[in-house]
Amino acid sequence: MKSINLSNISQYLFKSFWALSERIPYFKNFFRLLRFFPLHSTPHSWDILGIALEDYYSNALKSKFVYYQNCLQKEYNCKEWEFNLESYFRPLNKLSKLEKKLIDLSYGNILDIGSNTGYYIPYLMKRGATTGIEVSSKINTIARKRGVYCITGDIYSYKFKNKFDTVTLIGNDIALSGTLYRLKKLLKIFSALLNKNGQVLLIIRNIQTLKYWHVVYTPHYNGRFGTPFKLLFLNVHFFCKLANKYNFQFTLLGREGVPENLFYLVRLIKLPR
Repeated sequence: MKSINLSNISQYLFKSFWALSERIPYFKNFFRLLRFFPLHSTPHSWDILGIALEDYYSNALKSKFVYYQNCLQKEYNCKEWEFNLESYFRPLNKLSKLEKKLIDLSYGNILDIGSNTGYYIPYLMKRGATTGIEVSSKINTIARKRGVYCITGDIYSYKFKNKFDTVTLIGNDIALSGTLYRLKKLLKIFSALLNKNGQVLLIIRNIQTLKYWHVVYTPHYNGRFGTPFKLLFLNVHFFCKLANKYNFQFTLLGREGVPENLFYLVRLIKLPR
């Protein structure tokens, strides 16, 4: 209930700041306060993306899909960028070098967190028995229409009956933890889900200076604003130290991109206690 209330407040504030800044540009500075309201993404955070993806899948897209970015740092506050919905329907030959390598390194009993439309699940299934979990029922419905059957659930609360050899997160999904507290909680969940010597394979977007960086994204589609949600971007060296504290061996397996937009493929191996 608290999460829903804060999300409602953040959505109301965003719309208010938006209306004010359209008349008085100074009010754009107020957007920097948004990071104090959304706790983290919830199933409802993805409703508007699910609607847009369904329209895209049905060849009935009504507008471009845009994210508005807000944070404390002035130079990165009040930015907007168009999100390419096609990226959630890519075939194998359109995946990035890091994504392909992540899939190739997966083995055994595999759990994919944040499976979205399930576009890469068939490739993981060639590496082992694969279970996908996606928090949004709207997005998971699209996956099922495409013949990919994943669990609808929240990784923070869903109870699995078995353990896994590999846990995968593709697309910087670790950032969806939203806060440092929830990131630490997620590392504990990884440890509980993994078999002995099991691995987590993930792709993260590196930040150059800070240990971590909170950013609030607000989606917009077809004249409608969605619920703002918070992402947690990580400095890869800080993440390494944090993972070590939670009994994981940290290995960098590759990187891709330009310095200001650099992505790393990371492996965490569960160590015996």
